[in-house]
Amino acid sequence: MKKLLLCFAILAAAATMTACGNKSAQKAENAGEVVDVNDDSPAMRLLNSVPFTEEGLVSMVTTPEKGTLTPEEFEAMYLAYSKVAISEKTLELEKNFVDKARNTAFKNRKHPENSEEILKKLMSNPSPQVRAQAITVATGKLLGAKDSEVAADLSVLQNEQHPHVLKSGVKALANELKRPEVAKFVLAQVGNESPFVRREVAIALGNSWSKGVEGVKEAALKLMTDEDENTRKLILSGVGKLADDSYVPELVKVLDDPAQEKFHGDAVRGLSYMWLDYPFHKNTSKAAYDATLNYLKKKPRTNKVPAWSAIAAFNTVSDKEIGAWKAKATYFKPAEFAKVMSDLVNDPDVNWLACAPAVKAIKALCSKSDLESLKKTVEANKGLRQQDQILKVIEKELQ
Repeated sequence: MKKLLLCFAILAAAATMTACGNKSAQKAENAGEVVDVNDDSPAMRLLNSVPFTEEGLVSMVTTPEKGTLTPEEFEAMYLAYSKVAISEKTLELEKNFVDKARNTAFKNRKHPENSEEILKKLMSNPSPQVRAQAITVATGKLLGAKDSEVAADLSVLQNEQHPHVLKSGVKALANELKRPEVAKFVLAQVGNESPFVRREVAIALGNSWSKGVEGVKEAALKLMTDEDENTRKLILSGVGKLADDSYVPELVKVLDDPAQEKFHGDAVRGLSYMWLDYPFHKNTSKAAYDATLNYLKKKPRTNKVPAWSAIAAFNTVSDKEIGAWKAKATYFKPAEFAKVMSDLVNDPDVNWLACAPAVKAIKALCSKSDLESLKKTVEANKGLRQQDQILKVIEKELQ
């Protein structure tokens, strides 16, 4: 009986140690510590044959310039990311020399013919750093991803748990939400425990490529009340790119709430994408324009309201596109807009940081005569704080 009890005790202890070991391993990976890949492939042997320094990694590639990298050289350079820790503060790779070494070593050299297959294989590497890099490199195309690339990503991402990899996956596929299978993956991350993943989701949703995608609106509205402030800021500004007037009331709720002052600039930027749409100037929305002006006219003004960053949302335009936009945006009245901006500049309660953007907004969207009129009102406003500084800004913009 004693022997039996002893066996049970040993088994229980072993089970406890195993469980603790698994938790420790998971904690280490989630914390971004370097995971031992335990790989004895030719590529890993090549990587381990040189010092883990920038010079060492560059020396690892012996293919002559203009030649084709060997599969081992190509793979080894990506395996090098397994030795770089992930920052807990940003969920990004900590400052490292692998990027620079890779750029130097790969410059003027061709990728091996099976480079796509190598990257697909690396998407399942034990190291989350390597998985994330493989997904990013294999998918990050300016003109969109291939069907095969998207399929390869999703085959791995659907079972992925590490937030660094999920974050990279959402970023890589951010312009592909019109594909139902991609939308399903991205929208499933709205409730991810990691705020870094949710921030990337907010960027993907607040994207003109995501217009009309089923489920985006519901997800965006959920993120507007996210507990993470950065996630909320990103979605409040981003929804304007969807050019959907139904978001206007939601943005106005934020602007009408004094407790959400820190989000006012983002909400106005969201509105500005709907009615001004810099730098493309394709969107037009009278509802968003009216909501913007109502916020800027609201009194009494304070050092925080209107948010100075809100004014900066429309002080720059594309000279090439603005003419065609004005022809379409019949709701925009330059004289009305200039008056609102002038009133802001002349209000002593407005934050000084809002004054310079307001002057620039008049120059960008109105006329020189509007700036000259503003100069006269500021000169006559003797009780205006920072009068001299504001006049200097106006004079500079008049040049």
